[in-house]
Amino acid sequence: MNKYKSIKRACEINDVIFNEIVNNFDFKTEKDIERYIKKRFKDFKVKQGYSPIVANNNVIIHPKPRNKGLKRGFLLLDFGSKYNDYCSDMTRTIFIGKANNYERKLYNLILNCQKKCLKKIKLGIPYCDLEIYSRILLKEYKPYFKHSLGHGVDKKVHANPRVSLLSKDKAIKGDVITIEPGIYFEHKGKQIGIRIEDTIYVGNKIEVLCNSSKRLIEVQLKHKG
Repeated sequence: MNKYKSIKRACEINDVIFNEIVNNFDFKTEKDIERYIKKRFKDFKVKQGYSPIVANNNVIIHPKPRNKGLKRGFLLLDFGSKYNDYCSDMTRTIFIGKANNYERKLYNLILNCQKKCLKKIKLGIPYCDLEIYSRILLKEYKPYFKHSLGHGVDKKVHANPRVSLLSKDKAIKGDVITIEPGIYFEHKGKQIGIRIEDTIYVGNKIEVLCNSSKRLIEVQLKHKG
């Protein structure tokens, strides 16, 4: 099985696990969700591409899951299986409880940024131009975008080509990259972290390999932390 098919299959496994999490949200802590993801990887007989990130109300970009009770607010889920030795990478941010208008505005800002960046990808585009474009879209929230727009994906989850301000790479057929705008900041004493990430195949047309919903999914706690 070639690189494209392997990564596509890995993304399909991620989609199944994400849907299971949101459709039966019966977790008390971030660690509970991390354990579930790892268990399902084993069930599918695949390895993890990297340690799953589960972050509830957290401004750290790549935090370790905590064993503290989940609370109302954004919950960032970043995980990827490894199939046939090829990695995948996906992030979705959901909401525990009912999001208010301000929280929805923030989420839609990131979602619209990601959608517009995806539409801009075409063969030959310098990846640094995508990075610049994403920061224009985020406007006043640009200082809170604390990492690159994306990266290549291969047998390592972070590979070439680079998708950053310093990148000298241009999009060529066969590239597999991520597009993952995000913002992380504190507002009225509450930490907010939102990121939306897909693994993308670059061909004559781009193909988004992650099919998990990107609408703001709201889940309710069954266990009060």
